[in-house]
This record gives sequence, C-alpha cells and structure tokens, in this order.
Amino acid sequence: MRKVICVEPNRLEIVEAEIPKPSPTQVLIETRAVGLCSTDLYVMTGKDSDATYPTELIGHEPNGVVVEVGSEVTRVKPGDRVSTLWALGGFMAYADYYLQEEPYVYPMPEGIPFAYGLAEPLAAISRCVFGADIQPGDAVCVVGAGYFGQLIAQGVRYRGAFRVGIVDRVPERLAIARRRGADGAYNVAEGGIEQAKAELTGGEGFDVVIEAAGVQGGIDTATELLRHAGTIYVYGLHVREETINVKAWHYKSPRIQNNHWMYPVPFTTERWLRLGAIGLDMMARGVYRCEEIITGITGVEEIARAVDTMLHHPDQIVKAVIGPKAGGVE
Repeated sequence: MRKVICVEPNRLEIVEAEIPKPSPTQVLIETRAVGLCSTDLYVMTGKDSDATYPTELIGHEPNGVVVEVGSEVTRVKPGDRVSTLWALGGFMAYADYYLQEEPYVYPMPEGIPFAYGLAEPLAAISRCVFGADIQPGDAVCVVGAGYFGQLIAQGVRYRGAFRVGIVDRVPERLAIARRRGADGAYNVAEGGIEQAKAELTGGEGFDVVIEAAGVQGGIDTATELLRHAGTIYVYGLHVREETINVKAWHYKSPRIQNNHWMYPVPFTTERWLRLGAIGLDMMARGVYRCEEIITGITGVEEIARAVDTMLHHPDQIVKAVIGPKAGGVE
C-alpha cells in the first residue's frame, strides 16, 4: 500500500508499505477520506517546534470501509462504512489502509458522504459547541472562518445562541458563512470588529467569543469583540509563542476556556468517544453542513498541491480532504 511521510519540513513523499494485519481487537479499514488538519500543516511546514523528522504522524481525521476485523470485534464487519477517531498510534492515516481499535470505530450514519463524515474533527467541534457554556439568548462571535469556525458557527445556533457572527480576512469564506446561516460575517481588515459589535450586540460586545483562528492576533481580536466579563473560548491550536494584550483583560475581566479535554471535568477517553458519536449525529441531523466548505476529495498523489493551496490560497479552499482516489464527496 501507499502511505505519506513528511521527510522534512515542506517535503512529503509517498512510500510503499505492507498492509497491516489487525489484532483480535482491531479493525483494518480501507481509507476513503482523511481531513487535512491545521495540525498536519504545522508539522508539514515545520511550524510545530515539537515535530521530529522524518515522520508519518500526520493524518488523524480518517474514515473508510472495513476490510477485516479481529476475532473479538463485534460492532462492525467487512464492508461497513465507518469513521474513526484517529488511526492506531494517533495519526498515520494518509495511507491506503489503516488500523484502529474497535471502540474508536463508528458506523457511518446513512447519507453522510465520506468527505463530510470525519469523526475526529466533528468530535472536537462538538466539544466546543457544548463546552463553551453558551446560554440561551447569548450573542456569540467566532474568530476565523475556516472549516472549524464555519461548523462551530452553525453549531452554536443549535446550542441556543440568539445572534451569531463570524470574522475573518478572506471575503470568500465570509460569504460562505453568510450563506450557511451566520447573522453577520465581517472582515477584520475593513472595520469588521466594531461593525460586528454594533450590528449584533448594539455595541455592548459578545457574550461568548470563540477563537478558532490559531494565529497571532486571534486572541486579541476575541478580546476586542467581547463584552465586559464575557467568555473567550480558545479553540484554535497555537503552536508558537505569541504576544497577547493582557492589559485589555484587566478591564474586560474575561473568563478564559479552551478546548482541551480536561475542562470542565477530567475528560476521560469514554467521554471523548461519546463526542465522536455526537458529532456524526449532528452531521446526520443537518446541524453541521459542509456544502461549499468541502467540495471533493483530492487524490493522495496531489497532497503537496492541496497543502500549498491551503497555505497560500485560502480564497480557493476551506477544507482539503485527501483520499486514495480523487473525486467528489462520495
């Protein structure tokens, strides 16, 4: 089979490997789709200072079709469409086949295309939607209109948000957010922060601001959008040291949360497994909608091109999904 390794920053290679065999508790899955996550991009480009090379620890949003199951597996069988949390070892799923332990394997709900049915990011998004302590009637703003920001903005409406705004610098992504139901989508490069506050909160600021950009300045933008004593929920993964205007916190007195699974209670593996099921169910119910956000599957031989597009042409793509074969969302 083929699998992708990152030899060094900005250099990917496709190599041949043996198809793995499942142990009694494992499931062998033929890959159909793997989301290209920002954490993968950090490793692929060298932005993640903890990464070591060469590495195959990339690709943790996979799904596919069951090929073989171990003797103790009872929940799925060969031929089943499934989605999984991670691959065995955590990542390593930019390959034609991968293994996972049975508890981390979910039957794919009927009607969900492979390109959309990515259990791992849907679990993380649902962790935010239900963990951000949004109260019915809250005004909520999302910083960052990428894949995560778009679906979080959709989900918080379901959670009870009265007004939902989203801010970004890419007009094409903001237009998608408007079409997907945001009350307002604002360009931070064109006075969007003050405009969002004025139009959606009467100038008071948002009750909850979810930072889903993961870049320098994202948390400061969240602070500017926030009302006094509101909540900043840091969803984005920040892998480098950044400068934050803490002085502004002195006056706004924000409550700070993040998406790590240790809050608000010790977040057990079982609880994370439940979130995978919740995320897929939210997709099946139409709460999360990926039309325009994911438009197809890029063949694995074109993964370097997909990475380049994600990094340098955000107006052309929101979320890249990689698979053994290029095609539609399936």
